[in-house]
Amino acid sequence: MGWRDGRDTAAEGSAEDTDERRRLSTLDLVGLAAGGVVGSGWLLAAGQVYWVTGDNALWAWVIGGALMLLIAAVMVELGIAAPKTGGLIFVPLQAAGPLLATVVAAGLWIAYAANPASEAAAMVRGLAYWVPSLMEQGRDLQNAADLSAKDLAQPYDLSVSGWLCTVAFMALITALNLLPPRRLIRLNVLVTAVKVLVPVLIVVLLGFDLFSQFDKIEECVPGDARHFKGGAEQSSGSLPLHMVLGGAVIYAYIGFQAPLDSAGNVKRRGIGEAARLRWAVYGTLVGAFLLYTALQWVFGKHCGTLNANILESPYAQFATGLGMAWLAGLIFMNAVLSPMGAGIVFTHALTREVAALSRAHLTHRGLQTARRASFRFRGADIDAYWMILLVNFGIGLAMLAAVQGDWGQLVALNSLLTLVIYAMPCVVLAALGPHAFPRPRRMLHMVLSCVAFIAIALVINESGWRNVWQGMAAVGIGSALLLALPWLARLDLPFVGRLLRRYDAQEHVSRFATPGDVAVRPALLFLAHLAMITVCTLLRHHWGGKPGHNNALDYAVLLIVAVSAAVVFPLMVRACRDYTRKVTPSLTVLRHEDQVKSSVTEAT
Repeated sequence: MGWRDGRDTAAEGSAEDTDERRRLSTLDLVGLAAGGVVGSGWLLAAGQVYWVTGDNALWAWVIGGALMLLIAAVMVELGIAAPKTGGLIFVPLQAAGPLLATVVAAGLWIAYAANPASEAAAMVRGLAYWVPSLMEQGRDLQNAADLSAKDLAQPYDLSVSGWLCTVAFMALITALNLLPPRRLIRLNVLVTAVKVLVPVLIVVLLGFDLFSQFDKIEECVPGDARHFKGGAEQSSGSLPLHMVLGGAVIYAYIGFQAPLDSAGNVKRRGIGEAARLRWAVYGTLVGAFLLYTALQWVFGKHCGTLNANILESPYAQFATGLGMAWLAGLIFMNAVLSPMGAGIVFTHALTREVAALSRAHLTHRGLQTARRASFRFRGADIDAYWMILLVNFGIGLAMLAAVQGDWGQLVALNSLLTLVIYAMPCVVLAALGPHAFPRPRRMLHMVLSCVAFIAIALVINESGWRNVWQGMAAVGIGSALLLALPWLARLDLPFVGRLLRRYDAQEHVSRFATPGDVAVRPALLFLAHLAMITVCTLLRHHWGGKPGHNNALDYAVLLIVAVSAAVVFPLMVRACRDYTRKVTPSLTVLRHEDQVKSSVTEAT
C-alpha cells in the first residue's frame, strides 16, 4: 500500500512538473508583450504626428505612454488578483454579468480581429517598395492643387493585386497560429528579437550620426507640402492630444496586454506569476516609450532629407542618405516582419479570449469544443482553436472591406475599441471584494482606476467624430449580433430560425425587460457612458474648433466628458458590487466577506 501511495505521489509530481514546463516563462511573456506592441505603428506614425504637431510631436508619445502605463497598472493589478486566461471577457462576466460582458466582448472581438487586417495592410505597404503595383493612386491625393504632378503619381491605396496580397498575408498570420502553442511562442520570441533590434539600430546609428558621411542635415519644416497634403496649414503646433489616438500613437502602444490574455498559464515557481507579469508588461511599455520617443526625435532631426515617395520608409531614406544601405535593407525587411509579428500575437490572444466567451456560453459553444479546438498532425494533438481562427479571419476580412483597405482607418478603429475595452478593468479592480487587498491598497486602486477611466473618456472624445462614430457603431452592431442571435434562434422563426437552429448560446437580451435584474444596471450605465462621449464628440464636430485649435466650447465639452465619467465610475462600481452580492462569482477574489465566510463554513 505504501508503494502504491509513493507511486501515486511521484505520478502527481511528474504531472505537475510537466504542467509547469508548459507554462509561460518571463521571456515568453516579454515576447508576447513586445511582439504585440512593436508592429507597424512605429514605422508609420512618426510622420503623421510630426506634420500635424511639429515640435510638440514628442509630447504625443509622452501622453500616449503615460496613459498606457496608467491603464497597464490597473490591468496588471487585476490580472494578478484574478489570473485567468481570457480574463478580459471572463472577469467582467463574473463582476458585472452577461449583458455588460457581451458589450465588452463585442468590442474586443472586433478590435483584435481588425489588428491582423491592419498589420497585413501595413505589410503590403512595406512590400510595395519592391512591388509598386501593389498600390495605386489614392483618393486623398486626386485633384490636389497644392501637390506637384510627381507627387500625384505616387501610389497610395491598395490595388487589386494589393488586396489579394493583403488577404494572403492575413491567411499567413492565421496559418502560423495553427502551429503547436510552444513552437508559436518560440517563433514569436525570435521574430520579436529581430524586429526590436532594427529600431534600436536606427536610434543608435541615425540619432547620433555614427559613421555619418555628412556634417549638416537639412532642416525640416512641419507640414511641408512635399510630405503631407495641405502643407503648413496642417501644422497646428499645439499640444497633440487629438493625435494620440487618431495619429496611431495609441495603436503603437497597444498589445502590452497580451501576457494578461494568458495570465492563467504563467509559470508559478521561482519569482512567481505576479513578478513575471509585472516584468513583461511594465518592462515592455517603458522600453516602448523610450524607443518611440527616440525614433520621433530621429525623425524630426532627419526629415528634411525626405522625398515625396510615401512608399519608401522615412527611416530607410535617412539611412540611405547617410550611406548606410545595409541598414536601409534591414528597415525594408522589418517593414514586413514587424507588422506580421504583431498580427500573430493578436491572433493568438484572440483565440483565448473567444474560447472564454464560448465557454461562458455568450457565443456559439461549439467554437471551442474538443473537435473544433484541436486537430491531429503527424500523430500529435495540436491545440490551435482552428474554428475560432476561421471565424476571426472572416471578421478581419469584413473589417478590411468596410474601410476599403485604409490602414489609417483600421488603426483608429482598433485604437478606439481597445480603449473602450480598457475602461472595464478599471471598474472591476475598484469593485473587488474587501478581502482582496488591504484597505490602503484598495484606496490606491480606487483612485488609480478612476483616473484611468476618466483619461480614457477624454482621449476617446479627442479622437474625432469619424473615429468615434465608427467605433461606437462597431460596438453596437457587434453587441446586437451577440445578444440577438440566441433570441432569434429561440423564437424559431420560419426562415431565420431554421438558419440559427444550430446556434448554441444562452439568450440574455430579454433580461433588459426584466424588472430588478441586477445584470441590467451595469450594462445600461456603461452604454450611457459611451453614448455621452459620442454626443459630446458630435457637439465638438459641429460647433467646436478644428483639431488642435480648441475654443471655449471644446474646453466645455472636455469638462462635461470628465465630469460625466467621474459620476458614472462610482455608479458602475456600486452596480458591480450589487451584482456580485446577488450572484456569487466563481472567482473568490470578487466575492464579499459574507460569501467567503459562507464558503469556508460549507467546506468545513
